[in-house]
Parts: sequence; C-alpha cells; structure tokens
Amino acid sequence: MKHKIKILVVALMCMLTSGCSTVPQPTMEELLAEVNAEHAAVEQADDFSQYLRKPLGETTFKIMQTFPFSDEKFDPQKVLTLEQATEDVDYLFTVFHDTYPLYDYFGGEEAFTAAREKILADCAAAQPLTGEVLVESMIAHLNFVEDGHFSINKQTTQPSDYPFFFREIAFVKTENGYRTEDGRTVERVDGWNNLDELFQRSLDKNGRIVYYPVILEEFKNLSMGGMSTRICSQQLTVHYQGGESQILTAEPFKPYWENQEGNIVIEKDAQFPVIRMKNFTGQGERNVREFMNDLSDTTPLILDMRSNSGGYNDARSSFLNHLFGRDLPCNFLKVNTITGEQLSKEADEFVENDRLVILLVGKMSASQAELFTDALHNLENVLIIGENTAGCAMTGMIDFQLPNSLAKVALNTMGSMHVFPQGDYFEEGRGLLPDIWVPAGEAEELAVKLIENLK
Repeated sequence: MKHKIKILVVALMCMLTSGCSTVPQPTMEELLAEVNAEHAAVEQADDFSQYLRKPLGETTFKIMQTFPFSDEKFDPQKVLTLEQATEDVDYLFTVFHDTYPLYDYFGGEEAFTAAREKILADCAAAQPLTGEVLVESMIAHLNFVEDGHFSINKQTTQPSDYPFFFREIAFVKTENGYRTEDGRTVERVDGWNNLDELFQRSLDKNGRIVYYPVILEEFKNLSMGGMSTRICSQQLTVHYQGGESQILTAEPFKPYWENQEGNIVIEKDAQFPVIRMKNFTGQGERNVREFMNDLSDTTPLILDMRSNSGGYNDARSSFLNHLFGRDLPCNFLKVNTITGEQLSKEADEFVENDRLVILLVGKMSASQAELFTDALHNLENVLIIGENTAGCAMTGMIDFQLPNSLAKVALNTMGSMHVFPQGDYFEEGRGLLPDIWVPAGEAEELAVKLIENLK
C-alpha cells in the first residue's frame, strides 16, 4: 500500500513540475514526418484563367518600370481646382486600366468606372477641395481592390487578418478530439463547428507541443507599415463533457519588429546558428555563403524573417542558393495576366534536405519574405514557427505620384501576378500559415526549447 502511495506522490509531483510532462510529445522525427507530409501535399495552381485580362485595345500608357517623381511632397491641405483633381483621377484610372494585372479580376470596367464617378462627385461637392479630400475619396471608393501592395499615401484598401492566441489553458489533441492536461474533454466551442480550425499546433512556455485556440480577426483602413497593438473583439466559450464550461480571453496582438543593424545578421555563437534577414536586397549575401560553407551539414539552422518586409526577387533566389546550394521551386505561379504568359515554369518538386531548418515568421513578414516562405514549403525538414504572414504577395508595386496633388501611389504596373495554390494555403490579407503557432515575439525562444525537448 505504501509503495502505491509513493508512486502516486511521484506522479503528482511530475504533473506540477516542468521536468515531467503530462502532455504526450512526439519525437522530432515524428513531428518532421507529419509536417513534411503537409508541405509535400501542396500543389501548384493548374488554372489561372480567372485572373486574365480582357483584350486591352488601344492604351495610353506602356507598362512601365519607373514613373517620374516631383521634388515637392504631398500637402494634404493644398487646395485643388476641380480640373486638377479630375486630371489626377484620370491619370490613376488610366494606369489601372492599362497596366494593372488584376483590373478585370476586381470588377473591370464596370467597377472602376463606378468608382471614378463617385470620386469625381466627391470632388465636385467638396468645399474646399484639398489633397486630403481627394485621397480619402479614392481610398473609400477603391476599397474593392483588395491588393496588399496597393496604397495611396501609405493607406491601404486591403483588410488584414491579425492572429489572436487564447493561451490561458493548454489542450492536447487526441483521437477523440481535444482535452485539457487535467483530462477534461472538449465537447464544443460556441460558434465553431470544426474544432480543427480553431485549435492550432503550438508551443507552451516550456517548448512542449500543445494546442491553443487561435483566431484571425480582420481589421480595415490600415496604414501600410503602421501596425500597432490590437485587441480581439470576442471571447471563446468552451463546453466540456460533464457540463462544465469555461470562458477564454485572447491575448492582445503585439507586432514584432527587430531594429537590427545591417540587412543580414548572422549569430554564429548562439545556441543554434541564427540568420536574421531584414530585407532581400543582396547586401550581406557573401557573408551568408561563407558561413554556410563553414557550417556542419547536420547543425540545426534558424532563419529569422519576422521583420522581413520584402525586397527583390533576384535577391531572394540568390539567398536560397547560398543557403541550400540551389534555388527552390515555388508553389506559386508567376503569370502575366495581360499576355496570358506563364512566367515561372518550375516543376512542383519536394527537395531532399537532412538539416533541421526553423523558419521564424510573423505578421510583419511580407512580399518577397512570403515568397521565400512559400519556397521553403518545398524543402524537406523545415518547421515554420510564428504567426500568419502579412498577406501581401499576389502582386508587387511601383511608386508614382499623381500630377497635381502629388499623392504617392503604390501599384503593380508590370502586368504580372503570383497565383497561389487553391484552398487554405494563402490569402491576400491573411498570408501563409505557420506549422506551429506562437506569438512572433516569442518564436525564437520557444523554437530553441522545442529543439532541446525533441532532440
């Protein structure tokens, strides 16, 4: 009897300490096998007909790589004549018609003509008619252009989905659904028919794999690059078998941004080597190549793109070559929607790789950083840890100014776009989803603990 009591006491002590876990954990091999299968199952899109432009006929603009800029800056209080405002409006809508790859996808002539008429009506009624009035009207009436790269004076029309974590209590995934560590089985959660869409693979503070509810909430009328702390508008009511209920509250979303010195920072002396990539510009690539040549083939590698806002396609491809000895195939297709030409023709390949690679991403990871993340879905033994990415990758952008108000416009004027696989893989505004969900600011610390726990 005493022997049984002693065993029970030891078991209870294990439950109350971080050294003993009541949460069953996979081996690293088992985790990678599961994630590899998820990544390998993603297939390139095989139909991009819905994005193709109708024949343009005569156009005023050629597809341009650059537009002229004035030395003067936009003044929101500058008073415009109706003729000046009309010239700015016509300039913008001509560029849309003649160069924008998603013109017809977002409604074509009917939608853009209706928006133009509403903007001109606002201008005619304004007293006084200022640059600020013009820009606000354009943003309001072009809100159907849900393209993360499009902005006027850094105001976007694309809503963005922010992640909210409910981490008051950890859950375990079983064959029969989800349960708490103390054995309470979830019967239902109000408002959620599919619990697998709510409970996401995550890490607790000790780096153990658990499941937490994570929801995405949409916010509109954003300023590009001006992310701030946000509060979730809803709570979750969890009902357990046996009749008990529990209300869970989300943690505030806090944007993660690292103000590092240098475009690429290599931390060789960290517990596991870390390469931090702020942008894809080509700067620092030589250091990466030399570092990778000296690195053991089996050393786990952490790539930090949580503050990476994008850059240049050639730099992204070059960087992949330095890291892995080759460029990686992408799951997206690059298409010129005006000519119908498919510009990327890589085979849909899953590339062998023996090194454990941890890719850290967050809501600040945008544009080429998302295309980089897409490519790493095609590399074996990669774990993507953090938040959903920015959702700013369907197109690119060229900056230009409107002739009279001098409002700065960012818009894709190159005729091409990225077509992502169908389903739940990528959405503009929502981005790509990680394999393991954690707040971006905690991703590196928890990733290191995960490696230590499962090695």
